[in-house]
Amino acid sequence: MAAKTKVKPVEPEYYCLAVKREYESVWRVIGKFDTEEQAETVLEEKRAYEGSFNYHNAELKVLSRTQAKQQFGATWEYHPIGTKPGTPVAKPKRVTKSNADDDL
Repeated sequence: MAAKTKVKPVEPEYYCLAVKREYESVWRVIGKFDTEEQAETVLEEKRAYEGSFNYHNAELKVLSRTQAKQQFGATWEYHPIGTKPGTPVAKPKRVTKSNADDDL
């Protein structure tokens, strides 16, 4: 009988938006997206933003999960800023007409 080999589960690819401001030495990953197109759209929106927290003097780039692991280390995984790595991320509750008044 042939020896059974364990098949490693395929980890899903996702895309992240990273920012590095001129006064910082680190890249901050500020968003996670299912497709590269979604990430590129948000990147363009960030570049066009003119408010008090703009990105004019910052580097912005889209990284795939694979590229991020190459840049930040093999164990890197996306987690929202302010959360601990490995903490499950709850999806925001979708507001519908039926539950919009629940908190009132």
